[in-house]
Amino acid sequence: SGTEISAAGSGTAGETDQKGGFFARKSVKKKLAQEKGLEERAQRFRDDGVRHKAKLIGVDDVSDSRGEKLCQDSMMKLKGFAAAARSRGEHKQRVVIHLSLSGLRISDDKSAVVEHESVLEKISFIAKDSTDTRAFGFVCGAEGQHRFYAIKTAQLAETVVADLRDLFQVVQGLKMRVK
Repeated sequence: SGTEISAAGSGTAGETDQKGGFFARKSVKKKLAQEKGLEERAQRFRDDGVRHKAKLIGVDDVSDSRGEKLCQDSMMKLKGFAAAARSRGEHKQRVVIHLSLSGLRISDDKSAVVEHESVLEKISFIAKDSTDTRAFGFVCGAEGQHRFYAIKTAQLAETVVADLRDLFQVVQGLKMRVK
């Protein structure tokens, strides 16, 4: 993780040179390097973005926009429904998660029909399943209309969560650069 840089210089008290000396030059170089890194990271999320294969465990209306317990309870509830469906011979829907600068999109793996689409600002919480390393979920929606989406990934859930985290940081960095 990078070091935060304040507008005054390197970000560390006592190191700021008011006349544009060593520390000011160092912080400008560091800022330029960060912007280049930001552009490279943003490139991954352009157009269709990063894709992850997964299965949709289920979707649940939730009472709040955030909370680890809320997400774990909802995950267990949806896994229970999925287990009951499995005993009836039904399978989880195969989906593709697209992470792009425009947001998160979940589409059917076979038909490519979009099942869910959300701008990043509407995603309020992301939680990994404490009992399954390949499962995670996220809460999104407007005030009073929050929904929890439970997902089982083809690889470790940490991979998708890390990409989501990186996407949030890239979008935030791009917004800060515009200001």
